[in-house]
Amino acid sequence: MFIRSLLVSVLSATLITANSAVIGNLAFATTIKEPAVEAASNLPHSVLRLPNVHPGRDPIYAYAKQVLTMALDATADEYGTFELIVSEQEVAQERQLRSLEHSMLDVTWSVTSIEREKQHKAIRIPLMGGLFGMRTLFIRANDTRFNEPLSLAALKTMRAVQGYDWPDTRIFRHNNIPVLETTYRASFRIVAEGFADMFPRSVLEIQNEWDNLSPGDNLAIEPHLVIHYDSPMFFFVSSDREDLATRIAKGLLILLETDELQQSLYALEVYKQSLALLENRQRIELENPLLSEQSRQALATYLPYFTGTPKP
Repeated sequence: MFIRSLLVSVLSATLITANSAVIGNLAFATTIKEPAVEAASNLPHSVLRLPNVHPGRDPIYAYAKQVLTMALDATADEYGTFELIVSEQEVAQERQLRSLEHSMLDVTWSVTSIEREKQHKAIRIPLMGGLFGMRTLFIRANDTRFNEPLSLAALKTMRAVQGYDWPDTRIFRHNNIPVLETTYRASFRIVAEGFADMFPRSVLEIQNEWDNLSPGDNLAIEPHLVIHYDSPMFFFVSSDREDLATRIAKGLLILLETDELQQSLYALEVYKQSLALLENRQRIELENPLLSEQSRQALATYLPYFTGTPKP
């Protein structure tokens, strides 16, 4: 009864129009079979296509894929068995989402926005317990301006670097922080060479990225600040896949009620690192104008389940 009543809030208000952009062919790797509970023989077997790992997000990718597997396992008795295959190509966020509408991917995950929810079907259960909107900064090594905690007013005199298709780019600009748009890979060099002052990254991303930098990359993690805005990460499916959206939502609600979703997040090493990174930092609040009312309501409903996560 509880799960049935919450499905309305998770999947409601998702009247969607397909994006008309043309996508090139996506190649897929050898099928990866995932564990699933025994299902009735008359139920279908689903093959679901996922994006390849995005650079810098290996731990998040592995966690999202694990949670999707758990949600599908939890609903196998009702919907049947499944297997997941992974695209061989690395593609940017917006192209991953557009690929849903062109039947080239079946499921992806991303931070949400009003525009993305209009074009695709979002399953509004926050996968990261609210931590994805906690941002720390890559800065140039030995940049003495960051020796003391800076105010929002001070950050507005500087320039951030963000990706071309990221909602974060518009969020920072909405809050009057100048942004230089570029690719993910170029962002590190742009800060290191002084063309931008900071590269804001989720606390769930920055430690893994730091560990993969070279000693001569001339970057540091700013030690005093955390920038916060609500920015939940959701699973997305095509606008016409109500069946798949319902299955994933049911599975996630089961995991949420049994505490399996929360414990899976808390067990991540990157989650533990994130909590340590947040200690004793001064928080700067930004407004996110891209968050739909339905997503705001979802955060109010589901974030209290993540009792181990610092609250916004």
